[in-house]
Amino acid sequence: MKRNWFILSILLQTCISFSSGAQQINIGNYSIQDGLVNNDVLNIYQDSRGFIWLCTRGGLSRYDGNRFTNFTTANGLTNDMVNDIFEIEPQKFIIAQNSDGPRLLYNEGISAFGDNPQLTVNRFHAGKEKDMFGITDQHGIMRLQNDGFRPVNASFAGSIERMAIINDSVWAVIQLLRSLQLVTSTLLPYSITAPAIATAVYKDSKHRVWLGTAKGLQLLSPEQHRNKPIAFIPLPPAFDLPVLRESYITSFIEDSRGNYWVGTNTGLVYIQQDGHVAVYTEADGLPSPAVNCVVEDQQHNIWIGTPLGLAKISLLNPVKTFTRKDGLSQLGIAFVLPVAAQQVLLFANNRSTNFNLQTGILHNNILLGKNDSILSVFKLSDQRILVEKPTGPGIYNQAGEFKLFKNWPAGRFTCVAQLTPDTFICSAKDKIFIVSNGRLQEKLFLDMPDAVSVIRVTRNGIILVGTTSSGLYKLKWSKNVKGDSLALIDTVNKRLPDAHIRAMYADKDDEIWLGTRYKGVIRLTNTGNAGYVMQTYGIEQGLSSDFVRTINADKKNNIWAGTMQGIDKLTPAGNQYRVFNFGKVNKIFSQIFDIVFLEDDYLLAAGFPYLVYARDNQQDTMAAPSVYITKVYSMQSGSPAVGNDQQNVLAYNKAQIYFEFSAPQFINEKVTAYFYRLTGSSDTNWTLSGKSQSVYYASLRPGDYSFEVKVMGFNGQWGKTARHHFVVETAFWQRPWFIGCIILAAALVAYIVYRYRIKQLLRLQQVRNRIATDLHDEIGSILTNISILSTLSRKNLSNSQKAGEFLQRISEEVADSSQSLDDIIWSVDASHDSLDETVSRMRRYAAELFDVANISYDLQLDPLFEQRKLLMEQRRDIYLLYKEAVNNIFKHAEAKQVLIKVSIEARRLVVLVQDDGRGFDTELASGRHGLKGMKARVRKWGGTIQFISSSNTGTSVDIRLPLAT
Repeated sequence: MKRNWFILSILLQTCISFSSGAQQINIGNYSIQDGLVNNDVLNIYQDSRGFIWLCTRGGLSRYDGNRFTNFTTANGLTNDMVNDIFEIEPQKFIIAQNSDGPRLLYNEGISAFGDNPQLTVNRFHAGKEKDMFGITDQHGIMRLQNDGFRPVNASFAGSIERMAIINDSVWAVIQLLRSLQLVTSTLLPYSITAPAIATAVYKDSKHRVWLGTAKGLQLLSPEQHRNKPIAFIPLPPAFDLPVLRESYITSFIEDSRGNYWVGTNTGLVYIQQDGHVAVYTEADGLPSPAVNCVVEDQQHNIWIGTPLGLAKISLLNPVKTFTRKDGLSQLGIAFVLPVAAQQVLLFANNRSTNFNLQTGILHNNILLGKNDSILSVFKLSDQRILVEKPTGPGIYNQAGEFKLFKNWPAGRFTCVAQLTPDTFICSAKDKIFIVSNGRLQEKLFLDMPDAVSVIRVTRNGIILVGTTSSGLYKLKWSKNVKGDSLALIDTVNKRLPDAHIRAMYADKDDEIWLGTRYKGVIRLTNTGNAGYVMQTYGIEQGLSSDFVRTINADKKNNIWAGTMQGIDKLTPAGNQYRVFNFGKVNKIFSQIFDIVFLEDDYLLAAGFPYLVYARDNQQDTMAAPSVYITKVYSMQSGSPAVGNDQQNVLAYNKAQIYFEFSAPQFINEKVTAYFYRLTGSSDTNWTLSGKSQSVYYASLRPGDYSFEVKVMGFNGQWGKTARHHFVVETAFWQRPWFIGCIILAAALVAYIVYRYRIKQLLRLQQVRNRIATDLHDEIGSILTNISILSTLSRKNLSNSQKAGEFLQRISEEVADSSQSLDDIIWSVDASHDSLDETVSRMRRYAAELFDVANISYDLQLDPLFEQRKLLMEQRRDIYLLYKEAVNNIFKHAEAKQVLIKVSIEARRLVVLVQDDGRGFDTELASGRHGLKGMKARVRKWGGTIQFISSSNTGTSVDIRLPLAT
């Protein structure tokens, strides 16, 4: 689609002959500085969730009320110029690019759509029964289907830029070169092509078909004839304007309230149902007078796309502001007096102004004479203003009439209130006066250090006197034959949260509203017996400021407070009142001195530096918009577009997650209050988000979490909570199976230790038993032998030779017992556990035995053998095996040479004992007791023993034992 019509359009600025008013409206602007992808906004679309999509020459933007999310060729588009966008399923969109075919956008991923990459869609157009058409270049009108576009008429290959469905059988289409033609629903010609340079076509709710051209607006006749030129009718009077007869028309819509918005190259024309017209240009806040497109969203905001950015006007806050640039006093406006339909009087401390609300025209000083001026102004009620002039005081009434008082006391009063048409109550410093028929009738002194700030009279005739710092005084006025009298009936001072009174409203005697300097609004309800129930509404309750300058009530009994920061509306909510920030929502931040209510819910708020003309559209009843979690980012999942029912699973070492959220509310995006929390964490309290609308969590503990976010509506009620569930996985060492394994392993270790301990105790017991057995068997038998030999020696004392033999044997037995006892003690001594000690004893035993027998021996020991430690029992058995082998040589072998070799081979102890003695037949020797004992000891440790011997060849004993540790 060729979008260069602005270059070719008529640049003539038309002169508007009617008055559009001098007022300033709230127009919000958005540009690339705010995050918009490109300032040249070609089309605007709102999706099912309420987000605004902006088609521009530089890409696609999605606006969620807080931030712009942009899509360009860097994100999957093949052309940055986007003509249109349409949602075919929730969060699934077709993007109409200006070339390279349409694209599909889903979950923030962009891919090709359809089977024709050459198809250029200029616009999407909704038909009946959910039909959607694509208006294309060179392919006519295509019907959108799930898998692509199919031609309405395959033989029609023209280029279409706009269309409107007039009825079931006739369509109006704007073809290439801007010609308008009526065609049938199968794209067959119905009328003759109109020569006008057509730019826009639109069918409104009254079935009127409007045609925008390069030279103004036209209206098609409801009667059209086949094969005839297209017929037009004159524009209705409200549309018959110079700007609409001469300007380049770019867009045309009818809003939900029956008003019309026409985009031109010279501004935006707003035509209301009642015929009032306004034209908005750069002077009113538009980024550019040239308008590309106009769209109304679901919340009745009007969005305007221009070549220099995006603009927004809210129909729910039609606020107009006036400043001294519009002719107001530089001191601001103190009071407002409605005097006629669409006309009010504005009073400042130095002048008055006649203001026409319809035209926005102000006429200054129309109520004053040539040499007249205003000395002071007092508001008696919404219908009467008392003005003091040098020529005398008087009252302006609601009809705009001025009644001059013939008599009035000299001096200046600080406050004045009216009791009757001719009776007033006035104040001067700490004095209260009654002025009746122009004369002072009564004077009352108040015991206070400051001045009176405000006086109000209740419907019951009670006079309420507010002071600057001494609180509230209640007076009773009475009249008798002697004249007027005043009596103090109550003082409300210390009981007030703030005694600095600046404004007052009295609905009835038992309901008093005070505006204070430091505590906002105080509601006093009389409970009788001089008692009051007090309610305070300040900043903590939502008031725009704690400094309240004026209070008034509308016809619906809502309380309105004008503060130093704007306007607040207090609406009944049970026994309390709910504060609605009317000023903040509608971007009114002026100091407000007076509020009056007009017809049809309009109000005027006077102050400095603005005069505000607004309408109460009951925004305070609006429910909260739907809130969405628009982005979830984690180290594992990336940054997908998410639904509220999706779930992430985070590893324990990547327990960080980031959320973005938004509730598309465009009346005033900045006032939406977001609250969020994370259930499953230690802190589950709701937290106010502030301005970021995002939150980041890090170092989360393992568990099941739910991120929740909600917003509060203007009605004070919470909206539906959006949730996103995610799980932080437990570290494997914290999981039940791992803990179970650890417990099992610990139990197994404990069992092994227990078994080892039992084994050690059993081994100790065995050692004790063995020692006892050894003592019994060896030492006991030796002692028995000694006892026997001693008896025999005594019996043979007479035979000295024989007695000597017995004594000799006793000596040998004693020596053997000493040796056996020494062996037993050595075997149980822990200091002898090393093989080094064993080797030393083996060497010593061999030396003692073979040296006596004159036998030569060679003892070869492996150095590793001396460094090992042995179990006590194995050490003993090794030594006894060695000792038995050596004893056999000494006793039986008659050897001359002996080789003893001890080594360690592959964790096995090898003991080799060889001699050159007489040897023996190993078959016959198997029955010997000593050899059997040796074999038993070897089998005990799972080793082997081999005897190699024959007669007269010597003997070799090879012992191999696994080392026990």
